[in-house]
Amino acid sequence: MFERYTETARRTIFFARYEASQFGSYYIETEHLLLGLLHEDRVLSYKLPPGAGQHVRRRIEERTPKPIVRSTSVDLPLGQDSKRALVYAAEESTKLKHPVIDGWHLALGLLRLSNSTGAALLRELGVEYDKLREAPPDFTQPTPRPAPEPAKGPMARVLTGLQMLSLSRLLESQPLKRSPLTRKQALGHLVDWAAAHQQWFARALTEGKLTAAGYPGDSWLAAQGYIDLPWAELVQLCVSLNGLLAHVIDNIPAEKMMTPCRIDIAEPIPLGELVRRYIAHCEDIVGQLLMRG
Repeated sequence: MFERYTETARRTIFFARYEASQFGSYYIETEHLLLGLLHEDRVLSYKLPPGAGQHVRRRIEERTPKPIVRSTSVDLPLGQDSKRALVYAAEESTKLKHPVIDGWHLALGLLRLSNSTGAALLRELGVEYDKLREAPPDFTQPTPRPAPEPAKGPMARVLTGLQMLSLSRLLESQPLKRSPLTRKQALGHLVDWAAAHQQWFARALTEGKLTAAGYPGDSWLAAQGYIDLPWAELVQLCVSLNGLLAHVIDNIPAEKMMTPCRIDIAEPIPLGELVRRYIAHCEDIVGQLLMRG
């Protein structure tokens, strides 16, 4: 479905899912797609007044009192209106003979759903279907590179997000949204966590229980000189390590999921819970890594 999507369009879907989880939604709705667009589509952002993102978020919060944040490890499907918006986006691209589907097409798809929340919020910002369609960006670029094979299983969003990082041109020294770590340090953090958990999972599966001294600390980052490694190498290392962990997790026997695991001085937890926490932590960090400043 997403073979013709540009990097911007794919990242839009990724962040729409993230925003839906933050608002406690069971589905990715049109307003979440709009937030994803405001994250990623610079062409659309330049057409909007200052503070457009804050305005949209405030209006959604008014409609969603006291949201219950859902774990990013819970799969959130597209809502019916969001599915229709993506279909309309593909129709717009095909009619105009564009080789790709970009954020501009997604915005047109939203606006064709005139009664949707996403369309209403776009109109509040002064964006109308006819005017937006009159001024398409330049889509004469060659056909996009083939999409990597979609990741599957519990680690799917982690692997997909890391693959998207390999295409990005983000500021490596920019700190994360909710952490003092820079993006490059955060990649090193993910490498350390993956390496530690790979050993922990193997020990839990072979020793009948696990006792570990503690989680990798941030002091490890400088000690190992991650800052001197090229961005692409760190991303590929993260992809490889987590690809291995995805294989391990997929093959853990159901009866082994109850193996007790004690990390540092905390109370023991089942292996299944250790796996769940690892995936949730990685999804959170990868989501922050993909956010533009």
